[in-house]
Amino acid sequence: MVEEPSGGGSLGGGQRRPGRPPKITDPASSAVAALGAELRRLRIDRGLTLGQLGRLVGYSWQHLGAVERGTAVPSEVVVTACDAAVLANGRLVSMLPTAIREQARVRHQHEAARRPGRSTDLVGARARQVCGQDDLDWARLADASRRPSRLSTAVVDDLEVITDRQRRLYHELSSAEMMVHVQAHVGLLVSLLDSPQPDSLRHRVACAAAEAAGFAAWLWYDLGDLYTMSHCYRQASLAADESSNTGLRSYILGYQGLVARAQGRPDSALGFFDEARQTVQRSASDPTRSWLTVLTADALARVGRSREALAALDTARSLLAGQDSRADEWMYDFDEGSLAVHAGTCLLTVGRPESAAVAFTDALRLLPASCERRGAEIQVGLAAARLASGDVEEAQRLTLVSLVTFAARGSVAGLHRVRELRGTFRARGHVGAAAAIDERARALGAVPV
Repeated sequence: MVEEPSGGGSLGGGQRRPGRPPKITDPASSAVAALGAELRRLRIDRGLTLGQLGRLVGYSWQHLGAVERGTAVPSEVVVTACDAAVLANGRLVSMLPTAIREQARVRHQHEAARRPGRSTDLVGARARQVCGQDDLDWARLADASRRPSRLSTAVVDDLEVITDRQRRLYHELSSAEMMVHVQAHVGLLVSLLDSPQPDSLRHRVACAAAEAAGFAAWLWYDLGDLYTMSHCYRQASLAADESSNTGLRSYILGYQGLVARAQGRPDSALGFFDEARQTVQRSASDPTRSWLTVLTADALARVGRSREALAALDTARSLLAGQDSRADEWMYDFDEGSLAVHAGTCLLTVGRPESAAVAFTDALRLLPASCERRGAEIQVGLAAARLASGDVEEAQRLTLVSLVTFAARGSVAGLHRVRELRGTFRARGHVGAAAAIDERARALGAVPV
């Protein structure tokens, strides 16, 4: 029985058996070997074994192993599937044409060598005569034409505009509708960072890549794909580090903390927020510092440190009310309404549902009409506050309204919040309200049970 190798080449997750060292082909030896080596690197970075990758793409691990060793030329279907599975952003697909042309030249040379009375030199001479030059490699010239272009200020300006516009469309389109285009934009920005660029432009591209990858991560979270979300956050962190923008780095950490909080990991969330605040210190604007501080307040409340949480909440309010006129370009729409949302969540956690309801109501009043998904998130919070205060009928109404919006937007994360709240209704004995939520969910085709 043949066993399946693990991620680093060992068998079954243990140590590699004696006599079977990993056979690694030099990536520089051929285009096929380079493609295989890149696939192996990306697979290991993702923490996948060959068997796991095979199950993801629908091909045997033996074939994929041969591809990684450079002893088999994969089809376009295989490469495309692997590219998606290891989140290569098109890198593997872009390497395939060169590998195919290389193998075609090798086959042509072998066939020519087998023909009686003809040598590879004669065939090569005839090809050079047709081309008109002895030293021209047309395949290499074609490869060179696909090298990344040198960036200009105008091009980077356009890339930054695209990054900005995509983020603003979050309130208008569903995450599923946006994801393909956002992910493609991330892939473009990351590929530009793989080539030499002037430092000033490179830093701007890195900032755009960090923003775009962080936004992609949030969309993946909204769609319920936590693994891809984590990968995108790693991309965002690496790009932020390359940009040398500590404020942007803290912003990415803040959103990672938000996801950890939503996943029920308050200690991890607090760690992200603390690191973000230490990273940014006083280099960011007061609104950014207010945002990070109110996130910290909520995390403190969730780990039982209520007094510290309320003190942090007061600090966040003071920072936002300050006279700092600076604005961080990557910090979107954090205002009194946004602060009120986080304040409501914090107050609800420390056991002050009436005060939380006031904060959520203020947030809804200040919210632009176009931000329906954001409104639904606030309504869920307000529903929880009303339920904690004993107003079951209003809590049910708000929950049903938010359910409709989340279902229309395809927000998996939003539907998960409704499901949790529906569980709270049932746990408190409000079986009829829970049943009404189930019935509406079934009618919408988004059963949260």
